[in-house]
Amino acid sequence: MRNLLILILFFFAAGDQLISQDALKYMKAGDSLYYLKEYDKSIVQYEEALKLDAMNTTTLYNAACVYSLLNNPDSAFAKLEAVASLGYDNLKWMTSDTDLDSLKSDKRWAAVLEKVGNNLNRRKDISNMKIVTSDIDNFWDMYDKYKVSGSIDDIQKYYFGKQSPGLKALTQIRNVNPAVMEKVLSYFPRYLNSIRANTLKVSSVQEKLKKYFLKLKEIYPEVIFPDIYFVMGCFNTGGTVLDRMLLIGSEMQCADKKTNKTELTTWLKGNIGDFKNIEFIVMHESIHTLQSARAVKLLDAVIIEGSCDFIASLVTGKKLSNPHYVYGEENEEILWQELKKEKDELSYTNWLYQGDKSKERPADLGYFMGYRICEAYYNNSADKKQAIKDIIEVRDFDDFLQKSGYEKKFE
Repeated sequence: MRNLLILILFFFAAGDQLISQDALKYMKAGDSLYYLKEYDKSIVQYEEALKLDAMNTTTLYNAACVYSLLNNPDSAFAKLEAVASLGYDNLKWMTSDTDLDSLKSDKRWAAVLEKVGNNLNRRKDISNMKIVTSDIDNFWDMYDKYKVSGSIDDIQKYYFGKQSPGLKALTQIRNVNPAVMEKVLSYFPRYLNSIRANTLKVSSVQEKLKKYFLKLKEIYPEVIFPDIYFVMGCFNTGGTVLDRMLLIGSEMQCADKKTNKTELTTWLKGNIGDFKNIEFIVMHESIHTLQSARAVKLLDAVIIEGSCDFIASLVTGKKLSNPHYVYGEENEEILWQELKKEKDELSYTNWLYQGDKSKERPADLGYFMGYRICEAYYNNSADKKQAIKDIIEVRDFDDFLQKSGYEKKFE
């Protein structure tokens, strides 16, 4: 069953936002009951969610799985038809999903797969890739009106009320809503004003991004082009992925040497991205949309994140100079000895996604270590194109580490 993300529930200001909250509540309840194998109760929750958000592909797909498990093929196929009509394209997942096994001998199965396959083929054509920056324009329109009125209603009306599918997705997986946005506008006015010009230049990077994606296709012909949404969030992600959507938090990726960071916390100061590197962030996140493996232990997560940095570096030609890369290069052997001892642990807290919790050294050193492992695998491979495929599609992380020969550099 494709339960893509742990959805964070939060309060919205009004209208459509409240409906989305209720839909997510029902969807999460359906997920919980599914895991308990209480399928008859699970489907009731999914159907309630769909009454409020009828075009949510994750809910539709999950409902199809449960109907299949309940041996109700007509309802299951109705949901799959709806999913396919909304552009669902994960053919590999659908064909391997055991929850749908009861449907695979039905004559309708082939027709659904054909539609999903056609969606996938459209994704392989770069001319169908969307790069959307309308949320940035809407943000500044809202910002100017809010400065005069001071009303949270203007935040809802002029920003969230005009949201793109990308911003809508971000409100579902991050704490982004009018109430939190009002705090952002209050706490960071000098910072926001200092990045305004750069955010409004984001639309100018579209052609460069397309060039990088075409280069990615040269080294990885199986590439599937995502839709990219540049949004203005609440400092809770610089970039994240939801299925085939890249959601770029432009408020965290548009700084430069002139940016006023006096209002920012120490952690934010170290994690605000430079506008000149925004294409790198997009390419990093795009690799996540191509990966099918899910991390279990620390080594898995380190390689998954490091591989995105490594491929993005190959495509863009940019050498990373973030604090964790500078520190990593100076302390690589020590870090490897630490990672070697911890690589099978289920906790990532010493290496990844640390926020401001890392006090003695830069956060997120796992990205650097994963990069180095992937770099070793690539350098030690005779067939570079096959190496790229292996790096993106890796599933056996222990075997990948051994074949990389990375540890030998410290012998």
